[in-house]
Amino acid sequence: MAVIVSAIDEPRSAKLGKALIFMVWLALASALCWSETLWRDEVRALSLALQGDNFIDMLRRMHGEGHPAVWYILLRAAYAVVGSPVVLKIVALTIAATAAYLLVFRLKLPLSIMLLALFSSFSIFDYAAMSRNYGISMLVIFLIVLSWEKGARNGILLGLLFALLANTNVHSVVLVGGFLAYWFFDLILARPKLPLTAYRAFVTAAAIAAVGVVLCFVTVYPTFNDTGQNDLSGENFALLVLRALALTSSHFMAFYPNSVLELVVAYPLAAQIFAALMPVLIYGSLLALANQWPAMIAAGLVLLGLSLLFTLVYPGGYRHQALWLVFIIAITALTIEPQRDGAGVAGIEVAGGIVKFGRLCFLILLALQVMSGIEKVHQAFIAEIPLSRSKDLGAFIQSRPDLKDAVIMADPDYLVEALPYYVPNRTYLLREERFGAIVRYTRNARLSLSLADILQTAHRLRQSEHVPVVILLSQRLDQMTAPVSLRESYVWRLSLTPEDVSAFQSATSLVKRFGTVAGSDETFDVYVLK
Repeated sequence: MAVIVSAIDEPRSAKLGKALIFMVWLALASALCWSETLWRDEVRALSLALQGDNFIDMLRRMHGEGHPAVWYILLRAAYAVVGSPVVLKIVALTIAATAAYLLVFRLKLPLSIMLLALFSSFSIFDYAAMSRNYGISMLVIFLIVLSWEKGARNGILLGLLFALLANTNVHSVVLVGGFLAYWFFDLILARPKLPLTAYRAFVTAAAIAAVGVVLCFVTVYPTFNDTGQNDLSGENFALLVLRALALTSSHFMAFYPNSVLELVVAYPLAAQIFAALMPVLIYGSLLALANQWPAMIAAGLVLLGLSLLFTLVYPGGYRHQALWLVFIIAITALTIEPQRDGAGVAGIEVAGGIVKFGRLCFLILLALQVMSGIEKVHQAFIAEIPLSRSKDLGAFIQSRPDLKDAVIMADPDYLVEALPYYVPNRTYLLREERFGAIVRYTRNARLSLSLADILQTAHRLRQSEHVPVVILLSQRLDQMTAPVSLRESYVWRLSLTPEDVSAFQSATSLVKRFGTVAGSDETFDVYVLK
């Protein structure tokens, strides 16, 4: 168990060093944030937050979206003050900067862990430059650590923070369970045994946390994005659970930087090597907590919980997987003993060989995240490959006065979701046959489309709306030489035939072809209906 203290007695040089480190992070994260092209999931959240006439109406309309309400409430409140979509970047960067400040100045961590965590991909990009709700989790987790006072845990305060964490995203519900598990095992494994009164704060916090978890699930379920969940039809549930428990580390391969993942795809031997290495690093990282059994049990349970979530409910991307790393950082801060006189910067007690091996594994994991962060910096400032071409499309539309009032439609439909940040044009959703900028991933839609269907819809829109129609296609039609049925998104399909391609090209003009993107599939050819 640890005490989290502010570094009041630090030497002036140490304080200046930390200030310099934080300023470097802030400059880098800010540059990445303001240079990043927003993609669909980011703008979708703002579109949802701005629905309805008031907060209550907004919450009613976003019910079933798949995320709890905290992020949408923050965006709605910020937009009410600023009145511009730029609030997406402002709110995300402010949250990330606050979390980074706590990481540098307030959490008692070894210098190596602090630096590697600070400049990891999740800290500088995924939870800072990218405007999503996962950065709030990191901030709330660090606030939980700071509120976890030795011998005087406030059940109400921690319970409220747990409830808040549970309503940042569904995956953070697992982290709430991890904190409660750590607290519970810390109590029952204490020697000498504690009196029942020592459990009062824990029970209070658990009860408040339970209310928060229920609120999260009431907000999220039943979801209207029914195709976004894992399809378990025909699967043996017991075997899925066993597979999730036995192959937990297989759900965390995104911890490798893209350069390593490219080797995995290209070379079967490399795939075997790196697939075998990941469980060593993940399970080895748990051994860093081997001298703190409650912490190691909690970290292991969070790992298993996320694996089960990825297997049974939603597939997990890097932003979800990295929450486990943040939890390990937090639990490490909770279990480091106060720094003694004459101790090194890390302030860690002499550890056994197992614990030292575990710390090495965790440092390697964090170093891999720094490599991923370097890749993000290279993509943004050297290769200049954007995450999405939505900003480029916005500039193109604005450069064409004849397209000022055009209706924009796309296949896949989700290509239009990022456009409201850059252009005011109306967007039309082909598969749901309605105007809008928020795609519902539902089976109650046109799951199969042909190029002829798209062309027919474009003609109908021009006749009814009397405006130009812009069509975005992710497929390069000039590369299609035979009939094909392509899978898009979760369960959508697009059928292409040479005859349909010829008819489409005759009825439209290809006015722009955008280049590659990094980290998404939001590039496309732009057609205008003749």
